Amino acid sequence: MRIGFVSIQDPSNVTTWSGIPFQILTQMRAQNVDVEVLSPLSTSAKLLLAPLKLISRARNQSVTLDHYPIVLRAYARQIERFVRERSIDVIFSPGTIPITLLRCGKPIVTWTDAVFHSMVDYYGTAFANMPAPAVRRGQWQEETALRNCSIAVYGSTWACEAAARLTEASKLRVLPFGSSLPVSHTAVDVARFAAEKRAIRKNQCELLFVGVNWERKGGPIAVETARLLNDAGIRTRLRVVGSRPDGDIPSFVDIVGFLNKSSESGRQQLIEFYRGADFLILPTKAEAAGIVFSEASSFGLPSLTYATGGVPDYVRNGINGVCIEPGGSAARFAAAIEELLVDPAKYSAYCTRAFHEYQERLNWEQSVRELVRFCSQCACSR
Repeated sequence: MRIGFVSIQDPSNVTTWSGIPFQILTQMRAQNVDVEVLSPLSTSAKLLLAPLKLISRARNQSVTLDHYPIVLRAYARQIERFVRERSIDVIFSPGTIPITLLRCGKPIVTWTDAVFHSMVDYYGTAFANMPAPAVRRGQWQEETALRNCSIAVYGSTWACEAAARLTEASKLRVLPFGSSLPVSHTAVDVARFAAEKRAIRKNQCELLFVGVNWERKGGPIAVETARLLNDAGIRTRLRVVGSRPDGDIPSFVDIVGFLNKSSESGRQQLIEFYRGADFLILPTKAEAAGIVFSEASSFGLPSLTYATGGVPDYVRNGINGVCIEPGGSAARFAAAIEELLVDPAKYSAYCTRAFHEYQERLNWEQSVRELVRFCSQCACSR
């Protein structure tokens, strides 16, 4: 079986879409899958729509040029030419846009994190001020792509259920996204790390926040949680990676800023932060999938978050973290942290289960192996 891997943006670039295409392609090759790559796709057709983009900006409206048929046809023609020139059995795309109008006589498999209609009015600024015609185009694009593909894989149950409103459930699958950081430790190491933290940090707590969008990711709730712990006599530090909030920063908050995981120094620094923290806290208001939660689990770090969007597939309440209903107070998070800190055995159990979740589910090797199996099923059914 030869898979044709098509992507608008370069999947060899680790910064493309949080590194998701990079991880998929890397694992396919690591598993000796025969892969032909067509990427990046030319986006020159968008130049024809440049005036529309300028008009939408002038009106403070949000418009996605990738949803216009002229752009979608241009993507399809590039892929069709690619298939004609090579012996391809299955087309794979990390996203539905490139394959929307594709007509190549081959099975099509896609893997993404969300469905358009579930993101409108949910994901904040990315979909804010989108006029009705733009919303209709987005919905049309998504429905057309789902009709066109043989199997559509989603990074969460939440996204899969949204897709089930648009197509038959038999072609839908769920595979979580894995951790993008290297792991060299074992379950025994994780248990030892947890025991050492509790032995050294008597009445202390290290919280880690990793997210670029401060407000959407729940930064203020994270700060309030740390403040409540400090007020309760638990000396707490909140380390913030990826965001730089405005205004006064409390003394117990350490602002690191953005770290580039594609650089060795940035990657190593983030690894040390995961290893050194007691909890990941990310009270996100909207989240399609949760690579950061997979990363936390890969270091045996319990996560504290809200049960919104695709999050419950990554943080199972009482298993590898605390996942409460959206809008729950910082006091809920603080109380959960206190409960675990006073019981080292219980804390260690959370850490061990978190790493087990990573080993069994939240890793790219396992998910891509299943993805390749789906592709093989499509190829064999032709």
